[in-house]
Amino acid sequence: MINASQLESTLKDVPEGSLIFVSYLPGRPPTSRAIQEARRAIVEEGIAPRHFTGALKALWKTKRGQTVLTLWVAERDSVSKDGAAVTQGAYRAFNPSLGTLLSVEVIERAAPQAQPTT
Repeated sequence: MINASQLESTLKDVPEGSLIFVSYLPGRPPTSRAIQEARRAIVEEGIAPRHFTGALKALWKTKRGQTVLTLWVAERDSVSKDGAAVTQGAYRAFNPSLGTLLSVEVIERAAPQAQPTT
């Protein structure tokens, strides 16, 4: 199990856009919408429900000081609120204070982004 401190250490100098693998067990049962959004990954692609691979978007803190990892995950889908529209790819957030973070691996580091000049 990986705690918030270990997550921060693992991703300390990893640039945004890097390819990250996460194995995560959510702390709550999935909603019907979450099940629909994971359907393609689990049923069609055979990916374990706890496995996610995606581009690093952010490592941030909530108002309560909890560390959260956000990835853009291609194998999960986005579903509209009415359930009618489905698009491939979705943001997913992983909070080791709410669920169980089993593994985090940097698969491929992105090139560092240039800092804007003022």
